[in-house]
Amino acid sequence: MSFRSRHFSRIVLTVLAAMLFAAWVIAATGSAESPHPVTAHDCASERLNKMIGQTIMVGFPGRRTQDRGVQAVLEQLRDGTIGGVILFPKNIADKAQLKALTDALMQTRSDLPPFIAVDQEGGRVQRLRARKGFEWFPSAKLVGDNPSLDAQDVAEEIYRQMAVELASLGFNMNLGPVVDVNTNPDNPVIGLLGRSFGASADVVSPMAAAFINAHHAANVATVAKHFPGHGSSSVDSHRTYVDISQSWREEELDPYRRLVLQGLLDGVMLGHLYHPRFSDLQGLPASLSAKAVDVLRGPNGLGFDGVIISDDMEMGAIRERFSAEEAAVRAIKAGTDIVIFSNIDRDDPEFGRRIHQALVDAVCDGQISEQRIGDAYRRVVRLKEQLKAKTLPTAW
Repeated sequence: MSFRSRHFSRIVLTVLAAMLFAAWVIAATGSAESPHPVTAHDCASERLNKMIGQTIMVGFPGRRTQDRGVQAVLEQLRDGTIGGVILFPKNIADKAQLKALTDALMQTRSDLPPFIAVDQEGGRVQRLRARKGFEWFPSAKLVGDNPSLDAQDVAEEIYRQMAVELASLGFNMNLGPVVDVNTNPDNPVIGLLGRSFGASADVVSPMAAAFINAHHAANVATVAKHFPGHGSSSVDSHRTYVDISQSWREEELDPYRRLVLQGLLDGVMLGHLYHPRFSDLQGLPASLSAKAVDVLRGPNGLGFDGVIISDDMEMGAIRERFSAEEAAVRAIKAGTDIVIFSNIDRDDPEFGRRIHQALVDAVCDGQISEQRIGDAYRRVVRLKEQLKAKTLPTAW
């Protein structure tokens, strides 16, 4: 064979090899770019990614827009990795700083506003503290102890002032009221802290309704907690596993039942509480169990079709037994619509992305169905649209 023929053959072989390599790259990666490992994230569409984002609410480090943690969470809200944030005292210095922060958070929205949430119950649980220039509000116990005939009107006026302050500072969700019935006054996390309105559903229900009505008037969503009832417990779920199987009473469902019938409930928070009626497995908390969701939603249950929200998934009752990723997947799969991670101890600016990826992976490998994500998204969007519809266009 001549030199020219050999040279031509080499060219042909080189071209064929290149074509075969390109075909392999396209088959493996779906593009003609350089080859890379196919990750589970590749199976999720942009729409599915954004739907998953609406199921995540996180805490974050920082107070000012130039802080690294704030910059990270602003980006995650902007690109749809998360759908909301929860603020804690570490995020709050004074009114001016807080309003600047919530304004920045709200400006990230595209078609949906983010939830900007806080725990503002009154008494011992007030993230907006009087020493920083915010209003002080009485505990639920003090409000519920009012013996006058107009006690509910008094309560509604107290909570009207609370809700107006929250709305003026940029919040659109308050993680309250506590509707736990105080059946154990020595309860370290409810009774001893004065967080319950009273020892019967007849006291708790009207006070909770006053709380919710006042917030609705200010266009602030509320989340009743802690389903199925934390009032009878003898230990604190912030610290460890809580078993209420021997102490829980049927009456603890009554406040939820009454508020559903009145059409008042926006959201319900599932507690990290074990009871066989509300738990899928021995020792598994209600917050990770489909049985608890069935009691809330099912035809033989309470008929609630609003947003179900987890208690903080980094509390001891969960953290000591599950990783953050596993807890998120279990909760969403069971029927929770939004998982909350306080992110207090880890202070990880990118934590929202980590939880988002875990949920995407769970959908891609079949642990969570796309329909389950779609149902959660529908409920979250409905509540956000209700808030959006009641607000002047310029505010959004």
